[in-house]
Amino acid sequence: MENKNKLLKNINDVEKLIGVKKHVLRHWENRLNQLGSNVLSITKGNKKNSGNINYARRYYRDTDITVLKRIKFLLYNKKLTMKGVVKELNSKSNYEVLPNYMDNLKTISSKIRSIINKT
Repeated sequence: MENKNKLLKNINDVEKLIGVKKHVLRHWENRLNQLGSNVLSITKGNKKNSGNINYARRYYRDTDITVLKRIKFLLYNKKLTMKGVVKELNSKSNYEVLPNYMDNLKTISSKIRSIINKT
């Protein structure tokens, strides 16, 4: 079920956007908290009871999704550990470079699509 507030996405939506299973997203969140990082600003909704388990639904902002994509890249492509990821994420230069990097990728992607559609 999608949240009525379009600024927030639930974990099911984020799972599809990032391409990582929900349990992996929750694990990353827990490891980041254990390592003292506050790069994610995940909002937790009301607690619901599912059998004997109480849980709060997670809602992610666009900035969280950007950070999660960066974490995935650092873990899977750069082969960093979570400690290395936290160190990299805390580096101020990454936040300045990432938006420009993503914008450039979107521009290149749209140009490639237009070239492909012309042929």
